[in-house]
Amino acid sequence: MNVLSDTSYRTDRILIILISALLFIPFIGTVHLFDWDEINFAEASREMLMTGDYTHVQINYETFWEKPPFFFWLQVLCMKVFGVNEFASRLPNALTGIATMLALYAMGRKLENRKFAWIWMLVYAGSVLPHFYFRTGIIDPVFNLFIFASIWFVYRLALLDADQSKERMRFALYAGFFSGMAVLTKGPVGLLDVLLTVGVYMIVKKKFWVLNIKEWLLFFLAVAIVSIAWFGYELVTNGPFFLQEFIIYQIRLFKTQDAGHGGPFYYHVLVILFGCFPMSYFSFLGLKNNADDTEQRKAFRLWAIVSFLVVLVLFSIVRTKIVHYSSFCYFPLSYLAAAGVERLLNRSNTLNRWLVLALWITGIIIGIALTAFPILMHVYGNKMGKVTPFIKDPFAAANFMAPVYWSGWEALAGLAYLMIFICAMYYLKKEIVKGIVLLFLSTILFHETVLPLFLPKIETNIQGEVVDFYESLKGEDAYVEVYDFKSYAHLFYTDKKPFTNQQSKDLDWLMNGKVDKSVYLVTKVDRGEGLAIHPNFERIGGKYGYVFYKRKVASY
Repeated sequence: MNVLSDTSYRTDRILIILISALLFIPFIGTVHLFDWDEINFAEASREMLMTGDYTHVQINYETFWEKPPFFFWLQVLCMKVFGVNEFASRLPNALTGIATMLALYAMGRKLENRKFAWIWMLVYAGSVLPHFYFRTGIIDPVFNLFIFASIWFVYRLALLDADQSKERMRFALYAGFFSGMAVLTKGPVGLLDVLLTVGVYMIVKKKFWVLNIKEWLLFFLAVAIVSIAWFGYELVTNGPFFLQEFIIYQIRLFKTQDAGHGGPFYYHVLVILFGCFPMSYFSFLGLKNNADDTEQRKAFRLWAIVSFLVVLVLFSIVRTKIVHYSSFCYFPLSYLAAAGVERLLNRSNTLNRWLVLALWITGIIIGIALTAFPILMHVYGNKMGKVTPFIKDPFAAANFMAPVYWSGWEALAGLAYLMIFICAMYYLKKEIVKGIVLLFLSTILFHETVLPLFLPKIETNIQGEVVDFYESLKGEDAYVEVYDFKSYAHLFYTDKKPFTNQQSKDLDWLMNGKVDKSVYLVTKVDRGEGLAIHPNFERIGGKYGYVFYKRKVASY
């Protein structure tokens, strides 16, 4: 029996690796990196390659206070193999997607059985944002996996009796290691999330020694050893200044609205509810304990709920609101959804009409939008001038004017999604297994067809013109900067070299000083009034949201 079990386990893992690779790797290099975060992180990795300094995170060859280097190391490894490009920048997350599916499978089998493990993976991969982030170049998928792994081992430890000290110490070590890796990936919040989760769990359970003193010491020792791999090195080589600035930045991020990314307190509730469709809807079915639930199942459900609420509340309080800040919530949410789906399949729970109605409304809206949008763009794309007067933002209005060809046939992808969704909803009442599988497969189809067809065109509208301009300057010995807005695209797509003239860091010198080579400044249509009348600059292009200016080298 054990031999058969081991064989199925190995076979499943091979299948998971192959299927996950097919889901997450194709097409990840077909679209330019998006400003800010994707380009920001890829640029930090590119500059590591340019300088050969792999311990010092830099942007524009100046210290970058926001993030530790672990994710950048992953990107650097991929760039060394595949070159400095979009594919290499996004590959770490695609590989993290494979690792996440393997982790969910292992956890699912440990918690329940093989069937539940496959349900959990289907639920996660078959939901919109959880799947999408494995195709991006942002830090969060790696970071979130480390945090969830840490909480998983704390949960495993908490199940054991006090006399199982050897196993408890081992799990404390694992939990500390993964929490340390989270710190090395994104900073102290990696430890904060775990500690807050454990703290709230202890309060809820009125059990104040989930870990004993020795286990806490081992946990923190593991966190410290892993973190010292970089933080300690920085402290020894560069003194306390970097760590001071790093901590100050983290506090500022918590207290203030960063770079205009604000939003209401309930921002992340809406993001998770609609962005994690359809698993967010099914999660309501997994919230409560059933009479036949094991103690292990009840315990992990509580850990899932507590960790979900801790992160949701924490980043609802944080003034800066960005979609992926709450992305850790996808892990506990997916467990609750998988538990709800399993109950439906086992007939221990039923779909209530409100859930069915919510699924119908959301799925139909998505399907109609995906079908209608390409058709509307094909028919009215060359008449956008009649629409833009109704758009209040001049920059967005100019973006819409970019010539992007929609054949109309792209609507077939949206239509396919809509038809599969309708079939899934029909089968939910007749043959629930088929219905569940089709429902989550429809979202997977969305990522495999709609995104490759739609994203390149949307990216062209948003930033295509300016990225093309930057790429045209690659190799030219000139200064390229942005004026009156924040961006990282000019650094990455011009392949900017380290500073040879320190004066070039000064924008005023670039505009008015005795420059030694040509200067290109890029601004937006609703900004940069000073450039339009500046005697040293002439406008050389820009129609669709961005404006390009050039200053030639003068004879002094």
